[in-house]
This record gives sequence, C-alpha cells and structure tokens, in this order.
Amino acid sequence: MEIAVLPEDRTRALVRATFDAAAPHFDDPALFFWDRLGRRTVELATPAEGERVVDVCCGTGASALPAARAVGPAGTVVGIDLSEGQLRRARGKAAAAGLDHVRFVVGDLEDLRVPPASADLVVCVLGLYFARDLPAAVAGLARPLRRGGTLAVTTWGARSLEPGQSLYLDAVAAERPDLDVRASTLSWGRIDTAAKLAGVFARAGLPPPVVVEETLRHPVTAEAFWRIVQGSGYRLMLDAMGEEAAERVRVDLDRRFRVAAVAEVVCDVLYARCTVGAGGDG
Repeated sequence: MEIAVLPEDRTRALVRATFDAAAPHFDDPALFFWDRLGRRTVELATPAEGERVVDVCCGTGASALPAARAVGPAGTVVGIDLSEGQLRRARGKAAAAGLDHVRFVVGDLEDLRVPPASADLVVCVLGLYFARDLPAAVAGLARPLRRGGTLAVTTWGARSLEPGQSLYLDAVAAERPDLDVRASTLSWGRIDTAAKLAGVFARAGLPPPVVVEETLRHPVTAEAFWRIVQGSGYRLMLDAMGEEAAERVRVDLDRRFRVAAVAEVVCDVLYARCTVGAGGDG
C-alpha cells in the first residue's frame, strides 16, 4: 500500500507544529484517554487476523498498536498523522513491542492518499475535529475500504474532560477572547451527539452508523490537567498567545480548579461504526 505525502498549507502547518510540540507529553499518564479510547475503538471494531487496517490521526499509536496485535503478523497496519514528532514516538513503541507489520507515515485526514479497496478497517480516533468539511472528511475515510469493510470513528460526546475543559477555555477566554474556540467553525460541538455524528455519515453518503455511547470518569488535579493541555490540541491556543500569556492562563486555571474543588473529569465518548463498500458505497 503506497501512500503519498500531503501538500502543506498554513492551517495544516499550524496543526502539525502544535502536535509536534505536544508529542513529548502525549504518553504522559495524565493523558489517560488516548490509550483507553484507542483500545476500545479497536475492540469494538473487531479486526480479524490477517486484515489490513488504516489508522488516520494515529498520534503515537494508541489505536494502531492494538490493531496490529489484533491482526497479527499476517495483517498490516498503516498509521497516518500530520505530526512527524508523534510518528517517531509511534515507531519507537512499535519497535519495542516487536510489531514489524505496522508502519507510520505522514498524511492528512482531509487529503488521504490511500488507494481504494486497500483496507478492511479504517479507524479515526479523536481526529475528525480538525476537518473543515466533516462529510467530505468522513467520505474520504471510507474511500480506502474494500466492499464490506468497516469505518470506525471515535469522538467526544457532550462532556469531554469536564469540568476541566470548560475551566481551561474560560481561562483562555479571560486572557485572549479571540482564541475561544467554542465560537469556532471547527468546534467539537459539531459532532458531540450520536444524532449529529450519524448526520455527518449520512451527508457523506454512508450507511447509518452503529453508535456506542460510554462515559468515563478519571481523577484529576490542576497540574494533571495542565499536562493534558500540553499534550493535546488544547495547546493550539497556548502556542498562539505566547509564553507569558500562557503562564497567566496556567495560574488562572489552577485558581479555577481550587475554587471549583475539581477532583475528577467526566468524558462522554461516541464510538461510531458502519460497514461500507469500496469507494464508500453502502
């Protein structure tokens, strides 16, 4: 399976730089959700031994590595991500685990260069948010699938790392109102319910997905949530405001955590799966 490298543009370059910077923090225990959601996505998708898997927005391998274990040496896994920094970490983890049948390449969710009918399963975990055109991105994810292949897309539901997320965004808005992504056209609110996600699949020309909804709870401190910020897309806002302003946001976030007596975060997760044909035909 040959996959071409994407062309650059300014928006994607910004996302790439952000996740390159986040890469050293990505596997911090505070970022518990990457591995948990990656493993659960693969578990629900049930790849069989010998199958071909493509993992888009693969990060450091949270879903690609479980998929590689599931399909075994007779199968293949290709992990695709914008961030070379993330991919280097993923390659190191795969090598340490002896998973020689998984490889990681630079590529773009919105410009996939994967041949049609070349995969049995396509996975995208917590990556769809960065697509400007959601139906087009989902249709692109389905395009590499053989007839009868599975598309598995995982997103946050109504509550994602709450109340930490809201407290962080409030702190950002207090420092830089122009960076409050809740008013952005790229907001995760576009796909935070099963109905919204199913609507995107429908507009992409795909069959209705089966959506499994789960809720996770995890203990957290202000310090741990700051590590989550550093190791995720949340840091886009910090990188845009500069170090001094970012430090003020960190101090404000700590204060807000103490005032609210936050001890845990709650995460609603949507695991959507549908069976499609080559070229995205139902």
